[in-house]
Amino acid sequence: MKTSLITTLSFLILTLATQPLLGISSNSEPVFDIIGNKVKSTLEYKLIPVLDGAGGFSTHLGTNGQCPLDVIQLSSPSERGDNLRLLPYDNYKIVKVSTDVNLRFPVKVSVKPCNEEPLWKVDSYDDPLIVTGGIEGHPGAETLLNWFKIEKAGNFSYGGVYNIVHCPSVCLSCPRRCNKIGVSSKDGVRRLALVGDDEPALNVLFFPSEERSRLLQAANAISRFFEAAEAISMAA
Repeated sequence: MKTSLITTLSFLILTLATQPLLGISSNSEPVFDIIGNKVKSTLEYKLIPVLDGAGGFSTHLGTNGQCPLDVIQLSSPSERGDNLRLLPYDNYKIVKVSTDVNLRFPVKVSVKPCNEEPLWKVDSYDDPLIVTGGIEGHPGAETLLNWFKIEKAGNFSYGGVYNIVHCPSVCLSCPRRCNKIGVSSKDGVRRLALVGDDEPALNVLFFPSEERSRLLQAANAISRFFEAAEAISMAA
């Protein structure tokens, strides 16, 4: 437990240093970043994993070196990974819990032999890895695999910890799966994938990548992290 806390804190400090409506829950509240600000679609964020001793998130050639690219978690806490944007289905500026969003790395992915859009999607329900190449926007049946939701992590009393879930509401008549995102490790690569209820899900914090606030906000972020760690330790 102590080792995991230390690696997660080290990752955070390194980051600091450098349905009435389709697709939305009627009682949705904002998603908050680690500083306590509302997560916005206009900003970029680092996903900070909580207590798993690994790093941020990026892309990797798919299995057998094929396209599309897999979305992966980097193995070292010192690797911060790529920035991420969250784009709500209704183009609303504030990202809300239980609301369909596209997840997008800001820079177009160009890794030979792949050259595709950096938008996350579920590869297929038969092979539920998270890959790139999704289509932004256009909520409906044809984009069902491209939509995710941010949900509070129920096993944390600290409110800033979230799960990423695939449970799209953009097509009410479509068959769908509702699963959290976890990690599927194979050949030393930590690929993101949909996981079952009996498998561990990723618990993440959102940290604004271009932090322009004063040092006080950075100190407040660390303080909130310690509050989270204390709550986790008491619950363990």
